[in-house]
Amino acid sequence: MTATPLLLFGATGRMGSEIRKLLAAPEEGGRFALVACVASGGAQGDCPPGCRWIEATAFRAEHLEALPSDAVVLDVSLAAGTESLVAALEKSPRAAVLATTGLDDKVEGRVEALGRRAAIVRARNLSLGVAVARRWLALLPPAAREAYVADVVEQHHAGKKDAPSGTALDLAAALGSIGGTRRAGGAVATHAIRAGTVPGTHRVILSGDGETLELVHTVYDRSVFARGALRAARFVHGRAPGLYTVDDLIRDSRNP
Repeated sequence: MTATPLLLFGATGRMGSEIRKLLAAPEEGGRFALVACVASGGAQGDCPPGCRWIEATAFRAEHLEALPSDAVVLDVSLAAGTESLVAALEKSPRAAVLATTGLDDKVEGRVEALGRRAAIVRARNLSLGVAVARRWLALLPPAAREAYVADVVEQHHAGKKDAPSGTALDLAAALGSIGGTRRAGGAVATHAIRAGTVPGTHRVILSGDGETLELVHTVYDRSVFARGALRAARFVHGRAPGLYTVDDLIRDSRNP
């Protein structure tokens, strides 16, 4: 199997560091060739042989043009970094996994337009468990939608910038309108906690008459997201242009 050339954007953050750790492991190292790291700070010594270290403030479309034609860009930076990356991708489209949260509607629109020129996976959360939870919530039967109101409670480490999380918003969107006769507009309420060091917990609470139903997803190890990011990179490698989601990944039997 030919290794996928990979540019890691946001290489020194929590996620970027976890991905580099996985890439150094024998089970993943043979699947990818890390050809470039983009980050604020860090050092060339953090890259394996053949990998170029690029300071984020100096990153330009020319760096994308220097990559192999089948390279995948894996973005795990912050919203401001993603916006600069999108500008470079607009000039030099490449297959990409964009896993940043907190993007505004204008940037999301630019990402959607990129999907007409290159294969793009857009995902706010790359864990398999969250993808399964979203599918379950979307299948909630009509009678249950009238019997319950819904709240999404999410807790993340104190350093997480955006609140509510992108995952909480995705779970709320998967539920859609629920309990319209019990809560104005059938809205799903979201609640955010920023404290401690927990990577992420999302709790969906359906409250009815005399009963509640809860669906809880808890991440104990940030490597869950790193493995999901690499799964997405394998999925998008060599794909036709399009805007793909985690739902596409979990339907792909070739991508365990």
